[in-house]
Amino acid sequence: MAALEETRRLLDRIAFLALTPASAKDSLAGIARPVRYAAGEVVFRRGDPGEGMLIVLDGLVRVHLSTAAGRELSLGLVGGGEPIGEVALVDGGPRSADATALTPVSALLLRHADAVALIAADAALASALLRTLAARLRRATDQVEAVGLRGLPQRLAATLLQLSAMDPSGLVRLPQGQIAALIAATRPKVNLALHEFRARGLIEPARAGLRLIDRDGLRAVVEER
Repeated sequence: MAALEETRRLLDRIAFLALTPASAKDSLAGIARPVRYAAGEVVFRRGDPGEGMLIVLDGLVRVHLSTAAGRELSLGLVGGGEPIGEVALVDGGPRSADATALTPVSALLLRHADAVALIAADAALASALLRTLAARLRRATDQVEAVGLRGLPQRLAATLLQLSAMDPSGLVRLPQGQIAALIAATRPKVNLALHEFRARGLIEPARAGLRLIDRDGLRAVVEER
């Protein structure tokens, strides 16, 4: 009973469920299963059976595509309070991308087999899921634009701002290699761009990563053409 009540409280913190009736959240709490992943652990791979949707509670997950030759394209980052794999919750189909935990991750798993009846019976819950799908499509479009139309400094500045916003301390804790993978760049080029940002007074090294000291300046970089 205590575990069920805690899960219910966690669901109350999830923004995309804000308009979902309490009765529907009660039902979701009854089927949600807590899961954890270590940093670097595969959450799922493209083509895996779509067991359902994960709601990330803490940590950071990278969604990406990979080729047999080792090339990768990042599709986005998923942090606390955000869903991942929501399409599988609706249709139960195979995973359409890879997902890897960049940090230790705790999440709630909502299985398709358990949720399908709830979705069919509750219009507000179905509406909440449609909103998450629409938001994911917008983010995918933004990612394509970022890789195809923005230069490396713009992509790097946007990613630093996003990573900082997802961290409770406001730091960017990912190593340069992972940041490079996120913005479709090489590590040496990212290193050079970070040195330039530091020289411009936009960032500074911290004990546990990077600290953003001029967020407005970084936002101006993002808007540069």
